[in-house]
Amino acid sequence: MKIRIMIIMIIFLISIDQIIKIVINAYFIETNFVIIPSLFEFTPIFNGKHSYINILLYNNFNIDMGLWIHVISFMIIQAFILLLYDFLRCKIHNNAKILDYAIVFQLSAMICALIGNLIWEKGTLDYIYLKPLFVFDLKDLYNTCFMILFPLTLLIHRKHFDSIKMSGLISHLINRLQNRVMNKK
Repeated sequence: MKIRIMIIMIIFLISIDQIIKIVINAYFIETNFVIIPSLFEFTPIFNGKHSYINILLYNNFNIDMGLWIHVISFMIIQAFILLLYDFLRCKIHNNAKILDYAIVFQLSAMICALIGNLIWEKGTLDYIYLKPLFVFDLKDLYNTCFMILFPLTLLIHRKHFDSIKMSGLISHLINRLQNRVMNKK
């Protein structure tokens, strides 16, 4: 898939997520209703803990990782995922449409998470309550799409990845960095 199309898709997905949140915040923040009895409810809340993991840590151990640890963690995870995407994309070449969709969803989710944590003053606005587990939003569905499509890609193209070792990934990273340095000179 062309980079330009991927960028347009990412902008579109981010826009949908943010428009929904703006509308909910402006008109429906105090609204609650059942979507599917005993399963889903519309329950808008601001998540000031930045992630589901931090909510679990806070509720169970009174540990709050804080905003900047989340932002730094997001960036490190994102860098690793992009490296892995680039590595896998090189291995499967032109047959990577599912992988491309996976990274579109993942980048959209990550950018939405950063917007929610850095721009929204009260935290990320979540609005669908999966009873009795947690409240989520569209960004979380994007992340779920990534978590389905990414392993699906690995499963479909497993013959390309059977002989891959961590050293191959590290060599790929070193080669990419060297190429970037050489191209800048």
